[in-house]
Amino acid sequence: MKISSIFHGLTLFMAMIILNTAFVALVESNSVGAQAAADAVADANQDVNKSLWFGTGCLLPGLIFVPLPNWYSYLLTPVGLTGTYFYQPSPPLSRLVGKSPEYVAVYTQTYKSKRGNIQARWASAGCVTGSVILVWSVQGHLFLLLPQ
Repeated sequence: MKISSIFHGLTLFMAMIILNTAFVALVESNSVGAQAAADAVADANQDVNKSLWFGTGCLLPGLIFVPLPNWYSYLLTPVGLTGTYFYQPSPPLSRLVGKSPEYVAVYTQTYKSKRGNIQARWASAGCVTGSVILVWSVQGHLFLLLPQ
């Protein structure tokens, strides 16, 4: 009877250790992913040249004056702005040397997503600013053409 209760106690103890090890590995895996995501967001914020993307956005509304047949020149601005959403450069490989495969996967995915989002946001802000300037300047010239 004593051997049976000792056996059951040890079996229960072994089962708890095995299950606990899986949870510790899961928690450790989540902390690696969280650290990779935090590093990727910080690096993406640092790497984006915000003034370049704002300037690019400011120039996009001017593309309507490109002499193309029919109404094709009006498509250049939306196509250019859409391109800023889809252009997501990869992170520099030097930042990923010596990291675990899970860290590399999470870091790369988060970096591309965040960097593309920042670039698109700044290009959109520039496009709105450029459109306002374009409308304001065209409106000013129209008033000059009216008879006084």
